[in-house]
Amino acid sequence: MLLANSLIVFALALPLGLGIGGGGIFLIYLGDALGVSRDSSVYLNLVFFLSALLASAMGHLRRRRLSLSMLGIILLFGIPGTLTGRWIARLLSPTLLHLFLGFFLLGSGVFSLISLKKIKLSSKLPSHSLDKP
Repeated sequence: MLLANSLIVFALALPLGLGIGGGGIFLIYLGDALGVSRDSSVYLNLVFFLSALLASAMGHLRRRRLSLSMLGIILLFGIPGTLTGRWIARLLSPTLLHLFLGFFLLGSGVFSLISLKKIKLSSKLPSHSLDKP
């Protein structure tokens, strides 16, 4: 069982290393497949994400593809924003937080689709053989 879980966690870490996410899938796996409580799942997901982040950041640093000035800005504003969000989350009910998350994900998806359509219309994307009818 340990080997199977290790292989599943490895497979779930691949999208994180690629920069395309995977944390939501990891939460589902922890809760549904392993029966881990919701609070513990969130904390484990954070540790999972941070370890994948460190591995990816080290690779980008070696290839000099990581802007240290942008990293500084992200840390300067990201840490206080996270702490403020944590404080606000303690004041709100879990139901309201889930509602906000749903609206955020919906808005993010719609924004991504609109942005993709604008890029495709301006033909900045290279044509691909699969794009042709």
